[in-house]
Amino acid sequence: MVTFKIKDVLLLNEKKSVTVLNNEDHVIAEVKKLSFSGNEKGKTFVLEQNGEQTILGIKKGRLIFATYRFQINGEEFILKDNPVNSIFYFCIDGMIHGKKLRIEEKWKKEIGLKIDGNEVALIKPESLGFGATILMNEETSRHSDLFSLTCLMYFMYKIYKDETEIIENMIGEWL
Repeated sequence: MVTFKIKDVLLLNEKKSVTVLNNEDHVIAEVKKLSFSGNEKGKTFVLEQNGEQTILGIKKGRLIFATYRFQINGEEFILKDNPVNSIFYFCIDGMIHGKKLRIEEKWKKEIGLKIDGNEVALIKPESLGFGATILMNEETSRHSDLFSLTCLMYFMYKIYKDETEIIENMIGEWL
């Protein structure tokens, strides 16, 4: 397994960036917030690595479940919240390059990435919510689409956690 770290900041905006570090603590990518047509405001991120950009954001128009737009090298892939599991925990399904993809939260608040049923990466958010450690099998780490998607999913997970906390507080007040 190869290890990467996301060094998050308190308030991320279009002028600030978050760094992605390799296991030697060298910056290998940067993540920024982005305004993107057709996506919800403040819920799109771009990862820049080696002069290439990868974009992941939440599409406008959701009621309960999110649709995610993942764009890399001129291609767009659509991922969606799993309508059954997402009620209880973070869970997204989709297809990329003909491979079945699942990203889901585990009991220890870690997020696993599975390709065709095989776990290939694990995101371990820091306990205070400012960064994460990513463990990824070596083959997956060489695929820029899967590497980028895994890094960017950390930010989608943070949005999910913030939104579910608001809903849980509202329900708690009603009861």
